[in-house]
Amino acid sequence: MVKSKTASLKGLGQKYGLKPRKKFTSVHRQLKSKRKCPECGSERFGREAVGIWACKKCNYKVAGLAYDVKL
Repeated sequence: MVKSKTASLKGLGQKYGLKPRKKFTSVHRQLKSKRKCPECGSERFGREAVGIWACKKCNYKVAGLAYDVKL
């Protein structure tokens, strides 16, 4: 079995196929990317739940998309 160089594919074996693994990788990278808070400018802005994004520093909350926030 060929070892993957990307950590986001961990847990996905060969049995799932290439397309689902690529889709999972793109969604996972988008979800885990660093974001700046629009209020305070802090890098501690992340997803609390599906569609709810919040800053852990200033408690600013905004509704967005499931895997990304459009501000």
